[in-house]
Amino acid sequence: MTYSLIILLLTTIVNISFGIKTEYEFKYVNFTSESWKMHEAMDYDFRNIILFDVDKAPDGRIFVTAVRDKGVPASLMTISNERGPGGPLLSPYPNWSWYNDTTDCDNNIISIKCNRLFILDFGIKNGFEGERVCPQKLLIFDLEYDMPVENIRIPSHIANNKNGIGLLATVVADVQDCSRIDDATVSIFSDFTRYGLVTYNRHSGFCRIESDFMKPTHPYFTIENESFYLEDGILDLLYAPLAGNRIFKMNKHTLKKCSKLSNSKANKLTKVAGILMVIAQDSEKLQFPSGMKAITVTRHKGWKDGRNQDIEKVLVLTNRFQHDLTFNETNFRILSLNKEEIEKANCFVSNHHGHKRGYYNTLEFN
Repeated sequence: MTYSLIILLLTTIVNISFGIKTEYEFKYVNFTSESWKMHEAMDYDFRNIILFDVDKAPDGRIFVTAVRDKGVPASLMTISNERGPGGPLLSPYPNWSWYNDTTDCDNNIISIKCNRLFILDFGIKNGFEGERVCPQKLLIFDLEYDMPVENIRIPSHIANNKNGIGLLATVVADVQDCSRIDDATVSIFSDFTRYGLVTYNRHSGFCRIESDFMKPTHPYFTIENESFYLEDGILDLLYAPLAGNRIFKMNKHTLKKCSKLSNSKANKLTKVAGILMVIAQDSEKLQFPSGMKAITVTRHKGWKDGRNQDIEKVLVLTNRFQHDLTFNETNFRILSLNKEEIEKANCFVSNHHGHKRGYYNTLEFN
């Protein structure tokens, strides 16, 4: 998914404003009427459920994730057509039976490519700083049948740094050919707590690289008059520490050879990316964008000239992570921006590598 549709390059800052469409709003999270039959048995406390990531499947389903914590009965869900007092009601994915085990440790970040759902399981319970109860793993679902097709354990020496500490928090599937998705996919993960990147390919396995450019440099934040300290590194697969003010790039082909990259070599192969484009700004809706994906929406025959038309959008999930939640107010939003409008304003770097549109060779476009 092309995260750099929102933030591009960094030397000069340019402010351009585009219309933000609100797709969904939540005051708090609750589940469908079917779930109420299980409500007494569920460990459910809406005050603890924080929506974190979002993606859209080819069949139109919107997937959202929540950090698994006390009172959070499911960590991966789809948005239903039902509504409750807090907003749209959610359904657990794939079903409640996946969450019956009291030792379940699913905390999910997702990426959808070629009708496959790639899920990163953090392996911990009770929030980002909770107890580790199982190894981190990559789960892959076939969305046509809603069945798991792969369950890949991530070795601890890869998920963690040399001191045995780390937390992989983002997965993006880099797929160039859907017909060869099982063989040609490279999954990329970020360790935002100990500042590394991990890649996985079925043929070459796992490897981890670290660079000084993945470390935080500006950990002090202020959002809507709330100030806090956050030492997060790479998140959402922009080659940029969340606690930083620069975006970097690295050739993807180099990244795929990361088993040969030492820290010093990774530093040498890292470059500052250029110009930062701010394409949307809203102090209420965009307080803490935690999940962002590029999606394709198909308008069916009869919409305009009798032909289907694909429209590319940027889908963003925002929360008020920095703030104590007030449950009579909107706390979570799913927003969209029209990519075509952004492109018309020349917000995108010209494709000077000779690749087809949408395929870029540097890490900031993963």
